[in-house]
Amino acid sequence: MKKLEEFDSVKNLLAETRLLTRSKNTELTYLKGIKKFVEIFGIEDLDKFVEELKKDQAKANEIYKEFALKLASLELAPKTIRSWVSALKKLFSSNGIEVKKKIAMKVYTVHEDILPSKEDLRKILENSSLRTKAIITFLASSGLRASELINLKIKDINLNENPAKVYVRSLTAKERKARITFISSEARKFLEEYLNERRKKEKISEESFVFVTKTGNKLSYQNLQYMLNKVFKLIAKKEGKRYTLHPHSLRKFFKTQLISAGLPGPIVDRLVGHSRYLANEYELYTENQLREWYKRGEKALIILS
Repeated sequence: MKKLEEFDSVKNLLAETRLLTRSKNTELTYLKGIKKFVEIFGIEDLDKFVEELKKDQAKANEIYKEFALKLASLELAPKTIRSWVSALKKLFSSNGIEVKKKIAMKVYTVHEDILPSKEDLRKILENSSLRTKAIITFLASSGLRASELINLKIKDINLNENPAKVYVRSLTAKERKARITFISSEARKFLEEYLNERRKKEKISEESFVFVTKTGNKLSYQNLQYMLNKVFKLIAKKEGKRYTLHPHSLRKFFKTQLISAGLPGPIVDRLVGHSRYLANEYELYTENQLREWYKRGEKALIILS
């Protein structure tokens, strides 16, 4: 595929942008947005793609909306999402495609998460559905990102090992590097109960997603956030205080609890998949070593007992 700037459609975008502003930063932001658009939709020939959309206004509107929703599911900063969505709209308009569709979606603000205490999580679990219990304990004891959780398939987990192993595929990992982590015995218990309930209503295969909506569809980030917000707000009202917990709060809980339990920072970072441990350091620990370290800290991740 040729460079992005070599496509005529992108040249039109940049030419129009330069008429309105001399800001190089705006150009770079637009290029980043279009690059992400091309990546998400797997576009080989952007000019051809744009020409096809000129003939189908309805499809252009749907593509525009879908791009915004996909960006939101990646847990990007709201400012980045708005900028990249604007880049696509500008690409369309500068090539004769008018976007009329308004996107009615909530973009969750990225901010410093409050670290939940065990007591907070205990109260939340005691008032949660089985699926929510399984999700919260899974996130809190594995260190997975929300995007990794919603893409997890049955084939990626091994509940017969001790502790149960989770394989994060490279295609679903943020850094595009595969890794393994584990879940606590508590999380395994809730997960097994949840899967058994699902098996009464549906056939679950190795390719099935671990967590799905009530209708059996794949969870989106919005589904996950709504589910957690619902139970957080319920407890907040009962306790007379405000909870501002998000999926990332549980990842933060995982890291903090293991560090407090005495696990070395590199081990914890290896389990959560921090980028600085995706290179040479990634080879320093065997699966058995990681498992033994996890066992030492597992008790700190148990919420209800």
